[in-house]
Amino acid sequence: MIFSWKKQIFKGVTFLVMLFGLFLLLASIAETQEPVNKLISPDWLQSNLNRLDLRIIDMRADVRDYWAGHIPGAVYLDETTLRWPQGGVPGKLIPVDVFVRLLEELGINRKTTIIIYTEINNYRATYLAWALDYLGHENWAILEGGFDRWRKEGRPVSQDFPAISRTAYDTKVKVNEDVRATLDQVKNRDPKTTVLVDVRPAELYSGQRGTWKRKGHIKGAVNFFWASVLNEDGTWKDLTLIKENLASAGITRDKTVIVSCGQGLMASHTYLTLKYLLGFPRVKLYDGSFNEWSNRDELPVETSK
Repeated sequence: MIFSWKKQIFKGVTFLVMLFGLFLLLASIAETQEPVNKLISPDWLQSNLNRLDLRIIDMRADVRDYWAGHIPGAVYLDETTLRWPQGGVPGKLIPVDVFVRLLEELGINRKTTIIIYTEINNYRATYLAWALDYLGHENWAILEGGFDRWRKEGRPVSQDFPAISRTAYDTKVKVNEDVRATLDQVKNRDPKTTVLVDVRPAELYSGQRGTWKRKGHIKGAVNFFWASVLNEDGTWKDLTLIKENLASAGITRDKTVIVSCGQGLMASHTYLTLKYLLGFPRVKLYDGSFNEWSNRDELPVETSK
């Protein structure tokens, strides 16, 4: 009987050890799996810093901030690198072949998981995110809270530049036209099924301020300021409240939403909010925006109080 009792204890201990091992295995998988949301936590990133298929991109406003200290393994990318003059318009998304070459120089291929950060949750990171969507590169996410939160939480910081070799991205690139709007699409939109959203500050939308040839906004566009969805610390406000505020402006899930601003930067933040945080099914970014539209004298521009 004593032998039987000891045998039962041994079986019980063995089961607990196996259960604990399974727990550790699942925890390890959870730490290294692809980010489900397009916003990832500092905990997730710190747990995945050593992944060979991960590329972290620092897009803060000043490269000197990167020199002073950045997340280990991060490379620096100035957001102006992503925009070229095209057809007289000062800044639109660079051609796809140039974009692919840029990613290759950053050591990125089709399977690389890209993590982007700025100071806080601002539109420089979201512009690259939208550009990756247009390219059809799905494995990307933005670091929630940005570098400010990373540093405040006492996480590792480095001044070393990572050694990166150019890699081949992909020989077959098919862009996703569903996320980009052209001037003709904006001009010929059906207001019954499509809403055009100008996310600039109210004084730019109204025409009270601005440096464009013609001030104001694209005729028929509604104004919804991009930063109105954020708290002071850069985190998003309650999503239910954001959805209600959007609906009051006529911006609802049943419509195709085209977001615009001055040159596509601010609009990219609203693109992320609508598409990935609120799940709007049809969101396009007009990267020509008011820069392109306002310089065409035949296209209607409105002002308002």
